[in-house]
Amino acid sequence: MRKIRRLTGKRSKKIQLNFSGMAKELIYKGGEKQFIQNMISESVHYAENCLWFTTLVSNEKNLNRIYSSLEKVEATEIKTINIGTANKISRIIAWTFLTKEQQNEWKKN
Repeated sequence: MRKIRRLTGKRSKKIQLNFSGMAKELIYKGGEKQFIQNMISESVHYAENCLWFTTLVSNEKNLNRIYSSLEKVEATEIKTINIGTANKISRIIAWTFLTKEQQNEWKKN
């Protein structure tokens, strides 16, 4: 409310938050959820070529489906890194298909 007051000079009683974008604002058909689903599916084809895959997830509602999809494609390790400011929390999801031994070998090469 403080931000709106400072930008417009007017007080507002109700603020509509729009941190993750509206459907009409998203460029990718299906939005963030579909974009990440496709990224997970495609990552399987490059499992041996990439140490870690990462994506930013701004909509918390998408997390359960993302984790479920990563389990289905048998990612060996999944990490979640929470990031944010006072009002906005996003997260970075990282996954790999390589075992710890393969990861260590990757780092050596």
